[in-house]
Amino acid sequence: MNFRLPPSEKLKSSKTIAQIFDEGKSFSKFPIKFIFIPLENTQKTRAAFAVPKRNFKFAVTRNRIKRQLREVYRLQKPHYLLNSGKNFALLILFVGKDKPQYAQLEKSMIALLKKLEDENS
Repeated sequence: MNFRLPPSEKLKSSKTIAQIFDEGKSFSKFPIKFIFIPLENTQKTRAAFAVPKRNFKFAVTRNRIKRQLREVYRLQKPHYLLNSGKNFALLILFVGKDKPQYAQLEKSMIALLKKLEDENS
C-alpha cells in the first residue's frame, strides 16, 4: 500500500480552488469540512488543506493543524479513495475553534472519506 502524498496529489491551482468554493458540494463532521468537485481529466484525487486565520491567530498553530490534517489524510487515503473510480478536487477545511487531538481528527477524517466514497458510487 502506498501511503505517500506526492506533489501530484496536492491541489495548488487557484482556479480550481475558486471553482470548489463556487460550485462545490460539502460534507462536514466536526471539526473537519470537505468541499469538493469531481474531476474528469485527472488520474488522482487532489487535496488542499486550510485552517482559518480568524480562529487561530498564530501561524505556528495553523501550520501544526495543517500538518496533522495532511498526516491523517495521507494514512487514510489508500483505504478509501484508491479503490474508487472517480477523482475529486478536495479542500479539507478545519472548522474547530480549539487545537484538535489527533484521534478526533482521525475519526472525523475516516467518516468523511467513507461519505465521499459513497458519493462516488
